[in-house]
Amino acid sequence: MSESEGLKVVLIGESGAGKTSIIQRFAYKLFDPNCASSISSQYISQTIELKEINKALKFEIWDTAGQERYRSMAKIFYKDAKIILFVYDITCLKSFEELKDYWITQVKENCSQKALLGLVANKCDMYDQQQVPTDDGMKLANDIGAVFQYTSAKSGVGINSLFENLGRKYLDPTFDYQAADKTAMEKFKKKKEEEKKRNKDKKNRCVKLDAQKNKRKGCCG
Repeated sequence: MSESEGLKVVLIGESGAGKTSIIQRFAYKLFDPNCASSISSQYISQTIELKEINKALKFEIWDTAGQERYRSMAKIFYKDAKIILFVYDITCLKSFEELKDYWITQVKENCSQKALLGLVANKCDMYDQQQVPTDDGMKLANDIGAVFQYTSAKSGVGINSLFENLGRKYLDPTFDYQAADKTAMEKFKKKKEEEKKRNKDKKNRCVKLDAQKNKRKGCCG
């Protein structure tokens, strides 16, 4: 499997949106509910294999501090980034508004090259507390030409898909990540339906066997 050059990825967004947790889930398959907000930049390297196209991609991931007093430092990291991920918390409208009002503008003004953009709607496991409508997130992604992905660093949902889609999109700008996600979801649903049917058949067989046993006991009693 051939490996491409390293791809510098920078995560941007407000403090508490879950940038550090996303990276930790992706790189280490871990989630720390007590993970503190970053107060400086952090770097992690992670390689993924895209078996369908026989490619290995090395992501060089930078986590930036989201607090307002550290904002000016972020541009040092995203100026030469090849992939920029805007992260917001679906349960915090402010985290979404700050992306629109500040971060996206800053990247457009200071990014020295045409970077691939991603818009990450994090904490989807907390959908019952959602403050940012899905349509608003998808509209913003369309407006800025970004790959849109729901994620949950806590459960791991969407994390691998996010980086796989970004990698495929980077290698092939015509790659339709929405179609890929739809196909993956259909496979997932089919697998779950088959599993549900197997469990139901197994349960029915157990019930039938129990009924036969009880019948035999009744005859001999």
